[in-house]
Amino acid sequence: MKTVVAPLKNTEPVDLLRQALLERTEKNPAFSMRAFARATGISHTVLSLVLSGKRPLSKKAAMKLADYLELNPEDRLRVMNKFSKAKPVEFSSLSLDAFSVIADWYHYAILSLLDLPDTKLESRSVAKHLGITVLEAKLAIERLQRLDLIYQTSEGRWTAQGRSLKVDNTISTPATRKFNKQLLEKAAESIDRDDISRRSMTAVSLAIDPSQVDYAKERIRAFRRELMSELESRGEPSSVYFLTIQLFPVTPSESQEKS
Repeated sequence: MKTVVAPLKNTEPVDLLRQALLERTEKNPAFSMRAFARATGISHTVLSLVLSGKRPLSKKAAMKLADYLELNPEDRLRVMNKFSKAKPVEFSSLSLDAFSVIADWYHYAILSLLDLPDTKLESRSVAKHLGITVLEAKLAIERLQRLDLIYQTSEGRWTAQGRSLKVDNTISTPATRKFNKQLLEKAAESIDRDDISRRSMTAVSLAIDPSQVDYAKERIRAFRRELMSELESRGEPSSVYFLTIQLFPVTPSESQEKS
């Protein structure tokens, strides 16, 4: 039986491990360390060393602990950020007015392109990397500069302004619809262009209460941030990707059926 933990005040992995063990032994004084190891999937030896302070908890073991505790996405992200080489993902809000100026997908691809080593913020180079025209690249770079979304370091390298962007898109606008349509079109292009080893596109169908869509949005946002933090701290970046997750109805609403 798994232990479900309420929203966490302390997300230090070792403290979570101790807390989980304490809760189990309080419920069952005969509960052993070996039983705890089997339940969490972490080896008995590792558990003993970690709890005695002789070795740190590894990221892999912390992930098993998070699974065992059934942490919600937000708490899981805070725990895993303890192991990230990069800083935890932080977001800067972009107003809908500002977003409308840079609604085309390649503006955000340029921001990510700057994270790759040896990237030059030069129109022809950017155009070649992203498959857009030189004029599109030139104008996009100028817009990003005008909105102070990129800056030049003292060493002369152009870089994004630190934080990831999020758009306050609680309403649908022509600009947000345009952006979402472009991403779907880019995904469709990738199906024909890219080998399956370079992409992942999956789907499920499910019957849900439409009133739960807001809940689904929150869970998707939390998952997206968690995965983003993990991927950006693993390996060496060499390509720019978009992560798109879609949840949409294929049956009409009651108002649509009546019309």
